Amino acid sequence: MSMLERISRLVVGGGRATAHDATDALHQCYSDCVTRARQLARHAEMAPQAQSVEALKELASAEEKQAERLREALRAAGHVPPTVADAAVPQGALNHWARLVQDLELHRASGQRLRELATHFAERLPGTAALFDELCREEHVHCERLRGLIARADPQAFD
Repeated sequence: MSMLERISRLVVGGGRATAHDATDALHQCYSDCVTRARQLARHAEMAPQAQSVEALKELASAEEKQAERLREALRAAGHVPPTVADAAVPQGALNHWARLVQDLELHRASGQRLRELATHFAERLPGTAALFDELCREEHVHCERLRGLIARADPQAFD
């Protein structure tokens, strides 16, 4: 293990990872993932171009698959996945471009959090850390897809 990894684990608290911490993290990640999937599906319904509609539906489906993996991890640990309430439509999204930017920011934050969790659980719970690492890599792919959609969106158009 490199010095940078050791420092990173120290900062994030890698030495104290417990199954209880992992369960809390899985619950939160599951809730966040379901929320992102619903938001992407809602944004797909409002997208002005067929290309964006399809891409956002695919991203929503990918988020649902991630949520399913998290749900299975919770069940395997003997826990019931939480019920996620429907969130209100996010404020400030006046057009398609702004909604895509909101989606990108959520995915960036998720990727960062998943990376921290993977590092945190790497030594004591490697299976959980591997799941968080896989999800982190998938979030980065989702970010790239969203960046592509943002590049094609017209920020001046209100829909």
